[in-house]
Amino acid sequence: MSVLGHIGRGVEKQLITAIIASGLGKRMVHELCEAPGVLSISHHHARGVGTRRIRKGQQIFKERDVVLILVESANADQIFKTVFDMGQIGEPGGGIVFSETVLRGHPLMPFDGVDW
Repeated sequence: MSVLGHIGRGVEKQLITAIIASGLGKRMVHELCEAPGVLSISHHHARGVGTRRIRKGQQIFKERDVVLILVESANADQIFKTVFDMGQIGEPGGGIVFSETVLRGHPLMPFDGVDW
């Protein structure tokens, strides 16, 4: 099936969102971009997730990577488990992962030659 066939409502899709330790997002994108059932994947760096500590004269925020994975529903459980394991979600302070149903999605895949 072509990528364009996945944009509409013809295929059941899930959006898996993972908020994980900084530095793990890029590796996760590269390992999952060719996984069966992955329609689209992207990540970005975020600051301010979690608790905020205030030191004298400055504020300190935790930094995290946010990974968004659009997957076919048939493969969602396996990819969710992979994300949970790769993102070290079960470790203290490891992050969070959740999934939701989506009706439509637009493909966004990393391309060769990108300068990270």
